[in-house]
Amino acid sequence: KIAILAKLAFGTTVDVDEIPCNGITQISSVDFEYAKLLNCTIKLIGTASRRSHYGERDGDLSVYVAPKMIPTNHILAAATGCGNAVTVDSVNLGTASYFGPGAGRFPTANSVVADICRVAAGNCPADPFPLRSTIEIDNDYTSAFYVRIPFIDGLGIVRKVGELAETHGVSVNSILQNAIADRMMADCVITTEECKLSQVKALCAELEKEEFTRAAPLCMPLVAAVGEQSG
Repeated sequence: KIAILAKLAFGTTVDVDEIPCNGITQISSVDFEYAKLLNCTIKLIGTASRRSHYGERDGDLSVYVAPKMIPTNHILAAATGCGNAVTVDSVNLGTASYFGPGAGRFPTANSVVADICRVAAGNCPADPFPLRSTIEIDNDYTSAFYVRIPFIDGLGIVRKVGELAETHGVSVNSILQNAIADRMMADCVITTEECKLSQVKALCAELEKEEFTRAAPLCMPLVAAVGEQSG
């Protein structure tokens, strides 16, 4: 789906096999607890987005699929069950959202029959993707991130996390931790300022090596609340 949308929006053909896809395997109930503290929910989102280099959104294109922390007042948070939502953010139009059923017997049948009727009536364009471009693909995208660190409780953990974050150029926005019920099975969360995916992945790799870390940290992009998106 995101490969098709990227082609329609930017005219760039993206090989499906080259699109990074992260699923929901690592996500647990504790992530939804922290999501609630952040006034967010978690959704699996396909994203195609251009960076800004010399002007607004004039840079490389990032195309990927990943779970994201989505503010509860965002249109994407309202997509439940068979509902699908698409949000388009552009320089001139601003933000436009499209929402509707994307699965199920009748919605699927309606789309299939409509396509057959268009083909039969000769109403299909000869080239369904008229827009073509040579935008470079770079999936080392920039975002704020949510990072959950599973740990065994002890002294100096927050200090060490801060030191490693500084080493990798990651600025910490907030630190969250629920009351610890089991010192051997604790979790804490840091949210970051905007940084590159490669930076936060390097941070997670270093954290995993620490003696206090009991499992690989989980990271996912954190979408800004409505009204707080940067240009």
